[in-house]
Amino acid sequence: MNTTRTPLFYMANLGSEMSRAVLAYQKADFTSMNDSIIRAKNIIEKIKEFPEMKGRTNELEILESIVENMRQKKFEMDKNQLLDYFSPFATRLMSI
Repeated sequence: MNTTRTPLFYMANLGSEMSRAVLAYQKADFTSMNDSIIRAKNIIEKIKEFPEMKGRTNELEILESIVENMRQKKFEMDKNQLLDYFSPFATRLMSI
């Protein structure tokens, strides 16, 4: 597998962190959730640095708001929809 740090790589990893954060949230393990949130925020910042992501700022802002809501313990969206959003990134990364 190619481990070049591309936006695809970071989006797939963001999906993993979001999955961990949601699982921790559901278990009320807020320490683990906060650790995942910190990592997710760092990944989002790295994604923003890529020139090809400039036109996708709205998408990244939505992801940031989801992370922030989770941090405030107000995760109100369907977990499966969120995780399904990230599935294509992981699938594409694994096929490289």
